[in-house]
Amino acid sequence: MRIIRFAFLLALMPFAAAQAQNYVGISGGLMSYSAGNTEMDSQGFTVVAGGQFDPLIAVEFSYTSHASVEVSGPENGDYKAYVMALSGILRSPGEGFEPFLRLGFARGDSDISGALMDGKEDGIIFGLGADFSLNYNSSLRLEYVETDLDGAESDRLSFGTIYRF
Repeated sequence: MRIIRFAFLLALMPFAAAQAQNYVGISGGLMSYSAGNTEMDSQGFTVVAGGQFDPLIAVEFSYTSHASVEVSGPENGDYKAYVMALSGILRSPGEGFEPFLRLGFARGDSDISGALMDGKEDGIIFGLGADFSLNYNSSLRLEYVETDLDGAESDRLSFGTIYRF
């Protein structure tokens, strides 16, 4: 079944690429992740890849990695977390300034070394932000995103760049 899904997605790639303005980006910022009794505030980075199919609509895949933080208390160890998401982006096109809303599905994973604690949670991601155009191909992005997962929550305030090709 995985092979069939992969082949189907691979077959759609040339069509999707021809119909969309694709982009990639990277950003960094302040993030928090809480699962169970443990909460982590850290810095981290987000990598995005997306396609804008219409001036108003885009689809984006994102990977957010939270920096490793040492946790003390009942669950000692290094705490690491990441969130992967597939989101729909609703834009308000403009000259130089494009605010947007994000809504999608997310999967979070947290791990505390030294403790037998590993969490994988599914949920939704939502947020808002804005792209500030530098030229036709590149933009600066400011964004606030919350992720509501089963038994965990994550949020991030990030600043980065987007490159369109």
